[in-house]
Amino acid sequence: MKFSFADVVRAPKLGFSAKKIWVGFLGLLFGTIVYSVLAYVAFVITPGWTWQSVWREYRYIPYLVIPFRGVGDHMPWYSWTIWAIGIILFVFIVLTALCAIGKLTFEQLKGNEFYEIMESVKFAVKQWKGTLLSPVVLAIFIASLLLIGFIWGLVGRIPYAGQILTGLFFIPIAFGALFVVYLAIVFVLSLIISPAVTATTESDTFDTLFEVFSCLNDQTWRVVLWEIYVGFAGLAGIYILGWLMKKALLLMQWALALWQGPRHWWDIIWNNALWYLPKCPPVRWVEWFVVKYLHLPVLLKIGVNWMQTNWADWIGSFLGGLSLYMLGFFVLAYGLATWGAGQTLIYTVLVKIKDEKDLIEEAKEKEEEELEVEEEKEEEKKEETKEEEKKE
Repeated sequence: MKFSFADVVRAPKLGFSAKKIWVGFLGLLFGTIVYSVLAYVAFVITPGWTWQSVWREYRYIPYLVIPFRGVGDHMPWYSWTIWAIGIILFVFIVLTALCAIGKLTFEQLKGNEFYEIMESVKFAVKQWKGTLLSPVVLAIFIASLLLIGFIWGLVGRIPYAGQILTGLFFIPIAFGALFVVYLAIVFVLSLIISPAVTATTESDTFDTLFEVFSCLNDQTWRVVLWEIYVGFAGLAGIYILGWLMKKALLLMQWALALWQGPRHWWDIIWNNALWYLPKCPPVRWVEWFVVKYLHLPVLLKIGVNWMQTNWADWIGSFLGGLSLYMLGFFVLAYGLATWGAGQTLIYTVLVKIKDEKDLIEEAKEKEEEELEVEEEKEEEKKEETKEEEKKE
């Protein structure tokens, strides 16, 4: 490694790995399943909704409730709570997958090309505190500071004294609000880079937080510009792979329809498979993007109509709909793999620049020391066994 931006540029190349894409795919799949189950529960316990109505409206993935559609404005607080828990769990699962991707990338940088997927997943699950609790601790601290501000609003209601105290402490309160804004930026960065910190250093919660603060304070512009590049590279990868996948699906549609016969079985399966896709949210720029770049007008508000058919075509349509979701997750997984690999590269380079530490060499030395300790233990066991045999 050159320990410069030239290493960060390699993120799309390192992300284009079957192992990393598979881990990203699993993270998106399991995260979406957990979110969808809780989202369904949140809708069903809302008056006026049933399992059937939610299925007809959203299919597999109920997306963000939009109040102006006449849904979110009357959802009870417990429905919103369950829905929010689903979002949080989805984020946690994806962060764990990013940690596993970061571990695969770090092992690759060390020269270990045969590091197994299951080992990376076990590592990410074992080190979940550094990945997940770091943003949680920051969120709790930010919420506590905001609570103090809310309480001060009550102090201001005290006649005469409240207004005077607020005036006296106006500047400290303003700086406190500025500190909250700073912590919010750190919180966002912790969500971005904590998986990479954990994957490369096996740090705990507070060590990870320290590294997040250190990166932001010591290498501010490198963090900002390099994160922008990695984000752009991930989105570009998703767009290019998505475009290729779209062309492949159109080729598949044309080839299978060519000799389908008078029954038009393939047209039925294709149409009904598209019916399983989620409807596009009624947001103008989203609709424009779907039609302009994805060329999928079937995802617009009007959707597609279900075509009645026999049970065999229904099973084929159902499996086709699930397959479209899987292909979509595959495309997104490449972007996730690029993002995870990019974060690992960014953090490894930043540590070398700001602390003059080579994490790769340190990890190799640590492994060598562990191997030596294991060999010594094995030799001691052999000697003990020999002594026991002599006594016998």
